[in-house]
Amino acid sequence: MLKLKSISAACVISVSFAAEITTTYAAGIDGLLPHRAVYDLSLIKASDRSGITGMNGRIVYEMTGSKCDGFSVRFRFLTEVQTARKSFTNDQRTTSFEGGDGRSFSFVNQSYLNGQLEQELRGRANRDAEKISVKITKPAPANVVLDDAIFMTEHMGVLIDAAQEQQSIVAAKLFDGSDKGDELVDTTAIIGKKRPEVIQIEGEPDKVSQMFKDQSAWPISVSYFSTAPSAEQGEKLPVYQVSFIMHESGVSRSLKMLYDDYSLKGDLKQIEYLNKTICE
Repeated sequence: MLKLKSISAACVISVSFAAEITTTYAAGIDGLLPHRAVYDLSLIKASDRSGITGMNGRIVYEMTGSKCDGFSVRFRFLTEVQTARKSFTNDQRTTSFEGGDGRSFSFVNQSYLNGQLEQELRGRANRDAEKISVKITKPAPANVVLDDAIFMTEHMGVLIDAAQEQQSIVAAKLFDGSDKGDELVDTTAIIGKKRPEVIQIEGEPDKVSQMFKDQSAWPISVSYFSTAPSAEQGEKLPVYQVSFIMHESGVSRSLKMLYDDYSLKGDLKQIEYLNKTICE
């Protein structure tokens, strides 16, 4: 059965401003705006080996909280897949909470096939100066100790900081609680030059594009590499790649997701900014 990997929550995003929202942005994680975003997914291409003849779907991403309160993320990645023999739906749902100090990360990942729950992973990771300790409670209790790494929201802040400082390459080791929750992910981000304040993107409603007229933005491509030992020699290839336009508010647009046998694009159709707590 075809397995679809969900993209990092750092890569996603809804259409009206809340009254408390301001268009003055702080640096990195301090400038993230709570928001809810909806993307329509469509197939760019698929290899013959994949067996895919068509694919479409939707991403819904919601982030709330602040550095003082911590960040909650709800993420849903729904796809309808067509092959020559049958069609099916994949529905991946993630709920997570990351402490504002970057020291704790709890997660629940659920995977549905044709509406039926197939897999569920629950756990919590705590980070100290040298390592990350992960406690899995479902599907079976387990404890894992990993090297030091950063969590999802902090990674987003790191990329925004780097973009604002005109850095072009950022390498980071990441824990996102994906798959079995027992491995880290190596990431390499390539950051392009700052884009104009108003970017018109094909496939995006004009009223959505206008929501970003006061925000700086940068094109970013992130490659994700497995840290598991490999018997293959030579340069390690990424498990998947994601490219997008990143805004200083933490909202992403013009998503492109590249896997081994197929690639998808995500068009931002709705963007709603939610109330933000101002840290003292």
